[in-house]
Amino acid sequence: MNQKDENRREFLKRASVAALAFPFLLNCKNNASAQNSSKDILNLMRKNAATLKDCGNWCGSAHEAPDDVSWKAILADEKDEGEPLIISGVVYEKDGKTRAPNILIYAYHTNAKGFYGRGNGDHLHGKHHGWMLTDSKGEYQFRTIKPAPYPMRDTPAHIHFTLTGVNFKEYWIDDIWFEGDDLITPEIKKKQLTGRGGFEPILKLEKGADGVLRGVRDIQLMS
Repeated sequence: MNQKDENRREFLKRASVAALAFPFLLNCKNNASAQNSSKDILNLMRKNAATLKDCGNWCGSAHEAPDDVSWKAILADEKDEGEPLIISGVVYEKDGKTRAPNILIYAYHTNAKGFYGRGNGDHLHGKHHGWMLTDSKGEYQFRTIKPAPYPMRDTPAHIHFTLTGVNFKEYWIDDIWFEGDDLITPEIKKKQLTGRGGFEPILKLEKGADGVLRGVRDIQLMS
């Protein structure tokens, strides 16, 4: 083999390696860009996050949302007691039709016994809390367990929600309730449901073949 042929083979070998590596490098670049984009959006939102001084204890986005927040979140793991539950939905603009990307959702709820599980060093809202940033289609989803109502109280089992945007301050919407809950009465609906968030906050859950309960909570922005 002469030097010319050897150089040519070496060149083709390097080109093949580069070709194989290019999609990986491109994907890494895209992932990094997506993470940076998410972080930039969250940084803009932080000025709109309510503080404990402003909200008592219902808020959740201030200083705590991770920089790599996704449109999906896990609020409970397989070791947690309770029925597995997946909630999904779409956030819409005020018109109720246009999908709203880059809306920060904070959700939290009690455990399967109706407690937040607060203890020394625990989060204010217990273990079952998390954040989602709606994707380009305004979609979000989280996996958790079905919460229980507060013991010795008349409030139905529920999941708390707040919303924060680049152009509006954090605010709460009606909690998610669950169809069939005996604590849902006309009186409690009139007392606690305000219409904030639009659509229907009382969800009909369906159990799939995998044993997971599923429900859909679409949301309409107020501002």
